[in-house]
Amino acid sequence: MRQSKLMTGVSVRDITPPLEVGLLTSSVKGTYKPFESVSSPLNAKALVFRFNDEYVVIVSLDLLNLNDTGVGGWREFKKGLSDAIAPERIIICCTHTHCAPESGGASNLYLTDSYKIWIAYIRSQIKDAINEAVANIKPCNLKISASRLDGFSLQRRIKTPEGNIIMSDSIQPIAPELFDREPVDRRVNTLYFRDMDENAIATIVHAICHPVHEMCIPKVSSEFPGEMCLTLDTLGGYGTSVFLNGAAGNTNPPTVSVGKEYARKHGQALANVAMEKSGLHDIDTSVFDFVHIEKQLAIRPGTGRESRKDAIARINAIKIGSLALLFLPGEPFIETAFDIEKASPFEHIIIMGFSENNIGYIPTATAFEEGGYEAGPGKWSFLEKGSDQIVFNEAVRLLNKLYNK
Repeated sequence: MRQSKLMTGVSVRDITPPLEVGLLTSSVKGTYKPFESVSSPLNAKALVFRFNDEYVVIVSLDLLNLNDTGVGGWREFKKGLSDAIAPERIIICCTHTHCAPESGGASNLYLTDSYKIWIAYIRSQIKDAINEAVANIKPCNLKISASRLDGFSLQRRIKTPEGNIIMSDSIQPIAPELFDREPVDRRVNTLYFRDMDENAIATIVHAICHPVHEMCIPKVSSEFPGEMCLTLDTLGGYGTSVFLNGAAGNTNPPTVSVGKEYARKHGQALANVAMEKSGLHDIDTSVFDFVHIEKQLAIRPGTGRESRKDAIARINAIKIGSLALLFLPGEPFIETAFDIEKASPFEHIIIMGFSENNIGYIPTATAFEEGGYEAGPGKWSFLEKGSDQIVFNEAVRLLNKLYNK
């Protein structure tokens, strides 16, 4: 008899790098330098779903990003993650902490032996986490809460009187009126997975913001996502906590490169929102499905990005009852996420960014017209204009396919 109840399991492994596998100091210049110490460890967390005989895995990594160049081939990297689960059913997400190694091929760090050894270590740790999560799997229930966190994020693209676009971090401290600028999404979605005896298995917290409180400080850190997880894990009653970032391509916190204190404050505030369980309600776990597509995007000439494989958009979506989890690659803008959400047929949708192989920033047409850092061009922003519309079209097509399956 086929099992029609969703099952899940979770596991954690350490992926903290050696200090010589350094941090990005300039994406424009393509430079990095070694870390000086470890402020907080980096982790890989595997959340495995089983429905009937099908598996889907979400892997959350405390990393800046990963891409084809940085891992020596995306397909080859993912083939080594499980002997039993197909690579396209393993969804890799990065929290986008800027205090992890430069792992996206923006510098030549990926060519060093120490980096290659570390990447191999990450793959082995992910594989071990997936295997243990599969072994821990059990029937589960799911509840969702929706709230918001004010004061910790803002629209970071600011137009000067001269018409130029500057980043919000260049005018710290942030004036109160800048918090009112749109678009910005301060919603926090929390998913609570529990077993049949109401014991916590895992808690996923989804929010939208760049983890840059400690950027350019040469200490390995999981930043505010790690601080949030540490808070929930220490309290107990939440199982293994997992942070998934949203479409934060143009969203920053009000403090940048100021240190651990602010990262901790941000993380604890997120944990408090998760603990409030605002508007908590059940999600039907007897309905589950998954879809995956790949779309080759075009690279702008003169960006310094050489491999077309770095521009493959891998988009994934999971259906649990009336809830859709959509995983977008790279750094989409919040406007794109809003448009996808409006077009989605699902009652509930949560949109992740920084998923699968990194394809850099995905600026809107308006952002290209205005210019600014995210529009590049450079190794951090290399997609052709109009890529945001392609990602939108493909995401909506995927969601409709998933909804109608």
